[in-house]
Amino acid sequence: MTPRPHLLRILAGTLTLALAPISSSLLIAPSAGASPQPTIGVSASGGDISWPQCPKGMGIPSRRSQGQPMPQASATFVVMGLTNGPGFYPNPCLASQVAWVKARHLWAAAYSVITYPTTAQLATYGGTGTLATRLRRVGSAQAAFNVATMGEVGLRVPMVWVDVEPYRVAPWSKSVAGNNAVIDGVLAGYKAAGLRSGIYSYDGGWKQITGGRSLPSLPTWVPVGPRGRSAAAARCAVKSFTGGPTWMTQWTGNSRDYDLTCAGITGQGAGGNTLTQYMNTRLVQGSHGAAVGALQRRLGGLVADGQFGPLTRAKVIAFQRSTHLLANGVVDAAVWRRMGAGVGTTTPARPSRMTGLLA
Repeated sequence: MTPRPHLLRILAGTLTLALAPISSSLLIAPSAGASPQPTIGVSASGGDISWPQCPKGMGIPSRRSQGQPMPQASATFVVMGLTNGPGFYPNPCLASQVAWVKARHLWAAAYSVITYPTTAQLATYGGTGTLATRLRRVGSAQAAFNVATMGEVGLRVPMVWVDVEPYRVAPWSKSVAGNNAVIDGVLAGYKAAGLRSGIYSYDGGWKQITGGRSLPSLPTWVPVGPRGRSAAAARCAVKSFTGGPTWMTQWTGNSRDYDLTCAGITGQGAGGNTLTQYMNTRLVQGSHGAAVGALQRRLGGLVADGQFGPLTRAKVIAFQRSTHLLANGVVDAAVWRRMGAGVGTTTPARPSRMTGLLA
């Protein structure tokens, strides 16, 4: 598919960044009704949407839209997909989705599915030179196409998440070097447009496509599947598939994707207290994961194995009694606060990174 010339003119001449909540215009300062940044120590909850949420029957034959539900009313931000599946095909209802987000004064971000080029796409965008050089050009062209698509609908965001995962509609090659060349081109393309990038993927998919490439300077958005909010929050404290910082996590359920920002993205970071990231994580006997390990280390006298068993519950009850909380063995926001989560800010105060992620 050939890029639309009018979109490339937009890319070349008019697209700029906005570091504020989406307003009634998208091109001016935010209105008084724009959503404020969440308070200190609070993770923002949101959702992501793309072509599946378009009215049924839109899009390319292999990716017809499904009319899936939009994010819940409790969402404070939305990440909008720019493609209709494979690269060089735009989300067929992106304009209406931008309007939906704008009308609700939500914070917004964007993501793009990146794919290995077809033979025709390589011929169209690759030019001459080595295969690696040609693949990088195609990657840059995918980024340019997506940035131009944003310009056409008035979507202005500070960064674009690059979605890299196995995709049967447009399979990646068996060459790790070739796949990485495409990704390099995409990252360079967004950088040339003045946008920063983050990576969306998962451990197995990232390893299969890139060979487990390390990109420690880029933020990551990490999915946990249908495991729920607690599992998503716990991933914020786990090393990501690239070695880069985890800025956002995702879980699925009820035909929706749910997203959660990690500690330090919203508000100012709590001074030296690693428990702040778990403020919205509820733990009970039977829970497991990084949050449980952090709890066990804070309580002391326990093996920090990440498993919430009877001994951990007994320690929690003892802590609740000593701090005059309801002694029920359930760890909620009140327990985390008594343990020091969310208390104080860094000195000097560390500014929020939310406007580096959302607009």
